[in-house]
Amino acid sequence: MKAVSEVEVAYQVLRSRGYAMYFRDLIGSVLTQTGQRASSQAHAMAEVHTQINMDSRFIHMGKGMWGLAEWTPQQMNARMAEDGEWGGSGTSTPRREKLFEEIQQEYVAAAAETGEQE
Repeated sequence: MKAVSEVEVAYQVLRSRGYAMYFRDLIGSVLTQTGQRASSQAHAMAEVHTQINMDSRFIHMGKGMWGLAEWTPQQMNARMAEDGEWGGSGTSTPRREKLFEEIQQEYVAAAAETGEQE
């Protein structure tokens, strides 16, 4: 019987956790569960990272965070905010707030233009 691959272990780790993990923590957990020896750990980390990157079940969320493609963004953000990931107070940042404000202004301007043309 063939042993479970590292990428399968990574999938199970994320699935059981329920939200994204920093890639080093995820890969470290995989290597611990698969019993990788310390002498080959750097090579094993690179290999697991490559496998995760090539597997369509995983999605890179930015800033070194990996999640599962089957999760919706709303589910991931809510779970991560609950557990203190990504700053602990949700995902709002000054940059996001500024972008949101610009989008709102563009929307209002576009609505005003549409209203003037009618």
